[in-house]
Amino acid sequence: MGVVPSESDISLPSKDSGISLDSIRSPLHERSTEWRAMWISIGMQFVVGVQISVYYMSMWPYLSGLDKTADMDFLGWVVAACNIGCTISNPLYGLWNQKTLSCKWPTITGFLIAAIGQLMYGAISEVKEHGKWYMLVARVVTGLGVGNLAALRAYGATASTPKDRLKAISYGTAGYVFGISFGPAISAFFTPLGEQGYNFGIVKLDMYTAAAYLMAFICVLAAVLMLVFFQEDYAGIIDKDKSDEANANYVVVPKFDLVPALICIYLYMIVSMIATNIEVMSTPLTTVLYDWKDSQAILYNGIIESVTCIVSVLINFGIGKSRIGKIDKRIQILFGLAVFVAFHLVNYPWWFYSGPLNFLPPGSNTTTVGGCLDTYTWCSSTTRVPMALYIFAFVFFFGIAFPFVESPAAALYSEILGPRKQGTMQGLFSFGGSVTPFVASIIITFLFQHTGYKYVIILQSSTIFIAFILVFFFYNRLVPLKLKPKNGEAAAYKNGVFYSM
Repeated sequence: MGVVPSESDISLPSKDSGISLDSIRSPLHERSTEWRAMWISIGMQFVVGVQISVYYMSMWPYLSGLDKTADMDFLGWVVAACNIGCTISNPLYGLWNQKTLSCKWPTITGFLIAAIGQLMYGAISEVKEHGKWYMLVARVVTGLGVGNLAALRAYGATASTPKDRLKAISYGTAGYVFGISFGPAISAFFTPLGEQGYNFGIVKLDMYTAAAYLMAFICVLAAVLMLVFFQEDYAGIIDKDKSDEANANYVVVPKFDLVPALICIYLYMIVSMIATNIEVMSTPLTTVLYDWKDSQAILYNGIIESVTCIVSVLINFGIGKSRIGKIDKRIQILFGLAVFVAFHLVNYPWWFYSGPLNFLPPGSNTTTVGGCLDTYTWCSSTTRVPMALYIFAFVFFFGIAFPFVESPAAALYSEILGPRKQGTMQGLFSFGGSVTPFVASIIITFLFQHTGYKYVIILQSSTIFIAFILVFFFYNRLVPLKLKPKNGEAAAYKNGVFYSM
């Protein structure tokens, strides 16, 4: 058997060439994953996740205290600001990786940019006016830095061999999810400093700024670790530019199927949107549901987040290490989507829940007592999700659903693309995960302020049902790229068509 090209210059090796056809077809299976570098990249994905989410729960009280003109609508823009930066930079870091096959330098550059953004965020407390605009700019700069996630994802997909790919991507996802979930807990850790905090020369450390300066230090430290210890090894791709010259002419990677690749991007888009919405809305939502004041909402939600992230990380490692990972990825995705539906069903304000919600006492604000603002007219007709159900759904439904959709979708996406350079396409994957939270955070904060959280639940549920339809309809096409088509069948690649005989 051999590969017979059509409309190309490729010819088969002769019997006397000394080249094994098996070695040409399966060069990837003879390689091994460099796990030291892979673990470093996984750790860097954790750092990226922390940088993105660290202020999700503390942002609203910090913003409202800095600038009295800021409202929930503007909060949506501040939350979106980091994703705006990521949306711009993700494709650029992916293209950088694609052109240079380097993960190290895009990652280092990104962390240094993010460090500048975090320093800007910490210094906002010294600004006397227009604080909300400085906060927005600081988050855009941070987003421009942490778009380096695209290069880190590309490395995980292309530096792992086929047998290790799901494990590598699941662990990378675990690192990122752990970071996203652990970030708000860091803000909760600094709550005892209070809003007044302490002054050290020109630097003020309080419950809002201490986390920013810590994040800047972590970014610089991560850049140094990448520079000193990270050695790249791309064991998971067929790079004809670097292949053995004798074998290079016989290596053919077919074109990938675009539709299932786009479905995987959509799946990542909706889980990123839901994760961002849930974490951003947790502080104002629990303030109106359970009358928690700002410091209580940050602390209690931070604890809930910490437990949730433990659940998610354990499941991600379970997917990568146990028999769970051997289950068909499409089945894993459908299961995760079903659990997301359960989360939204529990958190919908059903008529049989208790209500209505309480308003703030006259002359008070959420720094001293919880409740609905006077402008939240919807509170008078909205019911309260029982606290026990809210916590259970947050920890278990959300903690289980996210890894069962994100990890298999990311792994399947890499397999659909095949053993080729994936920098640009992984940049698009990360771009999808940034642009949706950017748009959604603006929409959901508007909906929350003017209509309550009921329509936020409905909007998110609609995107999940669309995902169900796409997965069911294109189920048979959501499969890894076949490097060797069936005998006699044509397969397209960039120079023409080839057949397997």
